[in-house]
Amino acid sequence: MISREEKNKKYALEIQKEKTISISKKLLKALGIIILIFTLIFLYLYFIGVKGLETKEYNIVDSLIPDKFNGIKVLHFTDLLYGSTINKNSIKNIENEINLINPDIVLFTGNIVFNNYQIDESEIKLLNEFFKNIPYTIGKYAIMGDMDSSTSNLILENTDFTILNNERIDVYIEKDKISLIGINDQEFKEINSNDNYTITLINNYDKYEKYNLISNIVLSGHNLGGEIRLFNTPLLGTDKYLNNYYETSNTKVYISSGLGSKSHMRLMNKPSLNVYRLYNN
Repeated sequence: MISREEKNKKYALEIQKEKTISISKKLLKALGIIILIFTLIFLYLYFIGVKGLETKEYNIVDSLIPDKFNGIKVLHFTDLLYGSTINKNSIKNIENEINLINPDIVLFTGNIVFNNYQIDESEIKLLNEFFKNIPYTIGKYAIMGDMDSSTSNLILENTDFTILNNERIDVYIEKDKISLIGINDQEFKEINSNDNYTITLINNYDKYEKYNLISNIVLSGHNLGGEIRLFNTPLLGTDKYLNNYYETSNTKVYISSGLGSKSHMRLMNKPSLNVYRLYNN
């Protein structure tokens, strides 16, 4: 005959077993919810965050800007990274947006093709057409990025772009002029400055400080705004300059978030084009 004490122990064990099973079920449910949330976040970052296109517009006012350049539109784009999140379909969307902008000066700060992407002849033709069809009234200028190759160089040379390789050139509207400086940050050589209003192009602004150049504006890419941002704070990327704007002494620095994605993910940081309106008053 089982004693009351033994029965109580048996009931206690059964109750404890049921509690353990209940806790395990709750933990598994919570774990499942967490996995689902992280999966949904990843899918958003990978498939949705990299889509779309934003045009960021800036008014740049400086009394040093010559009269003939007053009111002109400067388009800056960078890090196309074709073969990452940019493909044949998204190229057309970018082209349509640029046509709407209808810029006077076009500035590209490097990285046409994603690193190690095996581009084929049809894609080279597509990129040739894309870069060639970009409208302008004054000029198109570019520098090379850390992922650019001889193929990138040929694409730009064949599409009316002037490639700046550690050099300064003057851009004229009648007798008025500004200067453009293009930096090859892989093998920099000394560049002479002058008294003109100057825009400097560099792929990676993290490398700019050591060059001791005098510029009114610096335009850059490479860092892509950290790609993943939360409440305007970059969460991805080891570069120093991960925000869109900095100002040091008399130099304004604009760092584009770019078009492609090195990580194939973006959050609160859409692919973008930058447009600058120059004014002297």
